[in-house]
Amino acid sequence: MTYGPGSPQPPQWGAPPPAPQWGGPPPQQWQPPQPPKKRRRTGLIIGTCLGAVVLLAGGGFAVFIVATDDSVEVHRPAGGPEVVVQAYVDAVNKRDPIGLQNVNCHASSEYPATRSVEGFIRDNVRISLGKPTTGPGAGAFFEAEVSRAAHPPTTTRLELNREEAGTWCVFVTGHGLPPDLPP
Repeated sequence: MTYGPGSPQPPQWGAPPPAPQWGGPPPQQWQPPQPPKKRRRTGLIIGTCLGAVVLLAGGGFAVFIVATDDSVEVHRPAGGPEVVVQAYVDAVNKRDPIGLQNVNCHASSEYPATRSVEGFIRDNVRISLGKPTTGPGAGAFFEAEVSRAAHPPTTTRLELNREEAGTWCVFVTGHGLPPDLPP
């Protein structure tokens, strides 16, 4: 096709085609269909992750508090000193922190029963109860043999005190053992 004077000019690239001469609307330029805009879900993902972290951290904290909380209500065993001293021996040998807390005269959060039980496990502590003995004051006393790793078996005396409410408790150190034993 040749273009010359009087012949139509070739269309110019980038320029719109000439408007029709008969007065109609200009032709529409073709545009490819636009893909639908992707919705950004960044906020949703971040919110979900933060929510999961908060739930896991809160749950972990709650489990930690419950597992290490020695401020449970103390329930002294009913009965005389024989019952209480046997409950103490059972708590030590069974590694029972609640049982130990219930018979300890001076249970505290500074030396929780869970820490004492960890020491019993680490040192392989075993106690066997002996016969009642005499001692000073109005308390009750029992012989006991304590065996621990890295220590020879030791015969010691367990001291029980009668509280104002009439219940009995065992006098032990923060480590859960009689005070006359070396650490």
